[in-house]
Amino acid sequence: MAVEERAARLTQPSVKLELKPQGGPDWSVANDLNKVTSRRFINIVDATMTQNRLCLLILLLGLLQCVLLLLIALSPVGENVNGLPHPTFGNMQIGGDGLARFLPVARLAYWFQILVLAQICCMIALGVRRDRQSKVFWGWLVGSFALLAGAWTAMYVAYETFLTVGETVMIAGWPYPTAWQVYAIWLSGLGLVGLYVFGFKVYVWSDQDELNFKLLVKQYGPVD
Repeated sequence: MAVEERAARLTQPSVKLELKPQGGPDWSVANDLNKVTSRRFINIVDATMTQNRLCLLILLLGLLQCVLLLLIALSPVGENVNGLPHPTFGNMQIGGDGLARFLPVARLAYWFQILVLAQICCMIALGVRRDRQSKVFWGWLVGSFALLAGAWTAMYVAYETFLTVGETVMIAGWPYPTAWQVYAIWLSGLGLVGLYVFGFKVYVWSDQDELNFKLLVKQYGPVD
């Protein structure tokens, strides 16, 4: 019997043993973690670069404004642009030549205001997190800038035309250039007002931000 049992064992098919490491690291989890970390790092770098570009753009716009102000200050002053003494009332002055006062600095003043409006919009973008600067946000911001610049351009052209031609029409009780300033300039800012009112929880401070803030206060706030 001993010989037969030994022969049966030898004829059985061999069993292939697979040795698996016990307690070793799960490299698939580590790889996934590395991918997530790399993605977050790239997002942080991208956000930082975007904010840095906005800061440099704001600085550039400010420097250009300084240049324009310097050119305006150095512009030649026309004759009698500050007015003439009134023939009857000594404490009064008659208005001087508006066209002579306006033309030397007209283009400089126009572009100065355009730079100011662009700088305001860039500062608004700087206050919004990079991951929330969606296409809708940029579209709304650019549209608001176009509305502001359009109202300013219309008032500028209307005033320049009035000084050149010497004639104007009345709009809602005001001369045409003044009507643009009274009615259109402040209305053109409603685009930015709407962006803040309707986009506050989307771009500035969301409900999740409020919840996270309350959790932080609860976790690290003073103990009563």
